[in-house]
Amino acid sequence: MNRSYFYLLLIATALLVTGSAASQSDEIYLEITRPGLSRVAVAAPPFLILPGTPIDVTGPFQDTLTNDLLAAAPIAVVEPRLYSLVEDDPRPEVLHQRWRAIGAQFLLSGTLVRAGGQIVIEARLVDLVSGELAYAKRYRAGISAAPVAAHTLANDLVQVFTGRPGPFLSRIAFVSNRSGHPELWMMDWDGSNPTQLTKHRSIALAPAWSPDGRHLVFTSYLRGAPAIYLLTPSEGYLKLLWDKGGVNSSAAFSPDGKRIAFASSIEGNVDIWIIPTKGGEAQRLTTARAIDTQPAWASNGRQIAFTSARSGSPQIYLMGADGTNVRRLTFEGAFHDEATFAEDGTRIVCTTRIIDRFQLATIDIVDGKRTVIPGPGSNESPHFSPDGSMIAFESGRTGTPQIFITDANGTPHQLTSEGSNHSPAWTRAPEQS
Repeated sequence: MNRSYFYLLLIATALLVTGSAASQSDEIYLEITRPGLSRVAVAAPPFLILPGTPIDVTGPFQDTLTNDLLAAAPIAVVEPRLYSLVEDDPRPEVLHQRWRAIGAQFLLSGTLVRAGGQIVIEARLVDLVSGELAYAKRYRAGISAAPVAAHTLANDLVQVFTGRPGPFLSRIAFVSNRSGHPELWMMDWDGSNPTQLTKHRSIALAPAWSPDGRHLVFTSYLRGAPAIYLLTPSEGYLKLLWDKGGVNSSAAFSPDGKRIAFASSIEGNVDIWIIPTKGGEAQRLTTARAIDTQPAWASNGRQIAFTSARSGSPQIYLMGADGTNVRRLTFEGAFHDEATFAEDGTRIVCTTRIIDRFQLATIDIVDGKRTVIPGPGSNESPHFSPDGSMIAFESGRTGTPQIFITDANGTPHQLTSEGSNHSPAWTRAPEQS
């Protein structure tokens, strides 16, 4: 959010996933609802490259898969230097015991081969305790789409362990001035494939994705005053949704995609409003004599978190989606703003202020407990990954605002470096028609 109120084209890559090489297990090995829980030790030696397959074809697949597994919340990759201690053996039970001896609970193995203009991947995940096949599948992809195949496999492996796919096909929208003006951009979850979405030569702010990952809503000064716009990146389609009032900001889709909450000063005070995604009349939700802004929907669609100064300082409040039952959520600390919900609906992540710096904090919705995530510089504009295992945020620790993500261990990774970059918004892969 731009706190001055308060104080593509998509590149589509086809991936054909063929039938399973063996029936998939229905067992879920872990139930992870938040970061910090136990992780499964997986040995993941490089896949075997079959004859006739150039290394420059398979390298992008292997590198991408390795990076994804290292960031996967439920997976603790066994230290690769220990793999050389495992001697091959034709007897599966002996081989499995040797992998267990270096600390592995599961073994991921596979083969890669080039077949014409495609790469074919055979992946197998073995439970080293039971000796049973936990997962097996064949993936086919165009040569240039090898990283997409790796992301898909990593997502599938996370689903084996948690019952939910991983975040590795997800995308992050953000605002960047690298082209000369603050425009909307998009990148893959790991910072790769940055793509400019708008070329308005104006000011874009606060992008937010629709639940299906197909549309973005954002604030733009395209016509002079701040207005709410809807963008369909895959079509380059732009629609004006709301341009009444002096302040129009921090728009957010409802979980069903049918409504958009936003902040507007159409009646003088900055309040939370709701408008149908298709356009129409807006409904005012808040009426306090204070600035109310930055709405964020809970995943069940029944609650909205928002920032309000009604207590004298910016704090996070909760209300029903119809504006009723307003209650204050944050009490510890003099500043809280920019809340977003985790997918499970039990946590929000927000910006707080510690002494003279902005820092990230998670808030438990049930008991209100605050956990500050400290870091160098000022850190703000946080957003959970689709599976709730990581957080994207803006940080000034390098001297200019840049986008970072935390991994499952809370370790930050810088995704951007060109120009100034801020306001990350994370979404899963777009749903298919």
